[in-house]
Amino acid sequence: MLEHDAPPRDQVVERLTVLLTRMLRPDAPVTEQTQLMDELGLSSSLGLELLLALEDELEIQIDVEELDEDRMATLGDLADYITANSTAR
Repeated sequence: MLEHDAPPRDQVVERLTVLLTRMLRPDAPVTEQTQLMDELGLSSSLGLELLLALEDELEIQIDVEELDEDRMATLGDLADYITANSTAR
């Protein structure tokens, strides 16, 4: 993957924040430190829905082969993973 193929990390964080807020309607603001599963109750099916929505919005392809719960503990962790493991469509 070429570095410029991936969207900037701040753009990934911003879109994840918007999508998570829209999908889950959390009581507290969503930040990079927000625990996706523990605080938001993000399930694996909602996680997949989130990634598909993000792919559509940013016109990217996310490689989910290495994605597991450890890599998506917080919104920041997930943004790091997506930035490192995505390519432009």
